[in-house]
Amino acid sequence: MGMSMRSRKELTKALVQRYRSSTRGQKSKILDEFCEATGYVRSYAASLLRGYTRNRIFAGGSSAVRVVTTKKHRRANGRPRVYGQDVQQALAQVWRRLGYLCGKRLAPMIRDSVEAIRTDPFLSVSDEVVGMLGHMSPATIDRLLKSEREKLVVRGRSYTGVRGGLWDLIPIRTFGEWKDVSPGHAQMDTVGHDGGFGTGDCAFSLCLTDICLGWTERRGLQNRAARWVIAALDEIRADIPFPIIHMHPDNGSEFINKNLMSYCNGNHIELSRSRPERKNDNCYVEQKNFDTIRKLVGYARYSTPEALETLNELYRVHGLLQNYFLPSQKLIRKTREGSKVRKYYDSPQAPADRLLAHPAISEEIKQHVRARKTSLNPLELGDRVKQLQKQLLELADRIGSPVQQEAVR
Repeated sequence: MGMSMRSRKELTKALVQRYRSSTRGQKSKILDEFCEATGYVRSYAASLLRGYTRNRIFAGGSSAVRVVTTKKHRRANGRPRVYGQDVQQALAQVWRRLGYLCGKRLAPMIRDSVEAIRTDPFLSVSDEVVGMLGHMSPATIDRLLKSEREKLVVRGRSYTGVRGGLWDLIPIRTFGEWKDVSPGHAQMDTVGHDGGFGTGDCAFSLCLTDICLGWTERRGLQNRAARWVIAALDEIRADIPFPIIHMHPDNGSEFINKNLMSYCNGNHIELSRSRPERKNDNCYVEQKNFDTIRKLVGYARYSTPEALETLNELYRVHGLLQNYFLPSQKLIRKTREGSKVRKYYDSPQAPADRLLAHPAISEEIKQHVRARKTSLNPLELGDRVKQLQKQLLELADRIGSPVQQEAVR
């Protein structure tokens, strides 16, 4: 028959002081004897004898003594802290100025921009801080920026509906048919800036992304009428350094119409569409909607000509930063291991770097892209983007909640 609970408590009380004052080897022997006598699990027995976070009342005669025991703080183990507050603040400033990138994309960006960071008058950082930023790993960057990322909260609305009529004339292309396509195959989509109010006229953003290179261009639209969509496509094709040979939208009415079909036929551009309610068929541009539009301009409502002009200027400046400097990763393959799917990505590269490395791009285009990239400063572009974001926010329609009005802060 085992010990009673009363006997266990008495034995525990008797061993506490001896256990605390013993050496490591002696404590092990005491625990062995205590576990054998009481039947306790070793970890639980040790916690009882240490008396962590337990209030005990010892009664004697007509008086009672309350003893509060606390946990002993051990000396911190591991390496000392490497990155101080000054490094963390400099990292946060660079992160904000370069568009809130993840660690895997920001790390190579910082290493390529060490000289610009060192000479930037706004940052005013020492050579030691610059050196630490240049050697910081992606995991460390994400850890140091965790508190900053938690401040960003966003949500949105979809404008795509099921359309008919011209479906039979436009072929479907699914997500599995985009593997190993050449530069010039692009997906496109529109994003509404209604501030959460579906009534009235508001601005839209047209986003076009090249599947092979990740090159992304955006244009602000007065609305989704065909004239504005066609005008925006003309501007985008003029700015992209390589020709567009294939366009793939979703099933929105701004794309599935005779105007776009005539435009593509007249410019020798192949046109395809997604399956209804299958976003994966348009996945390359769908992921850019958040990364290059919502994160940039937020969820406020824009409807005035001044706001539209500022929106397009913001897209022009950020487009240079996005396409020439901001690195991205492409999924190479994925494998299933039991219940988990393991994904493998290539090294982070900017769309311009992918263009320069692609054999299908002519040398003339590559020389133009090299000259253009050399003339740009990523930190100056990041500062200009911040200025235009603040200017755009001031032009937003003040008809939403305070959260909607401050969405892009």
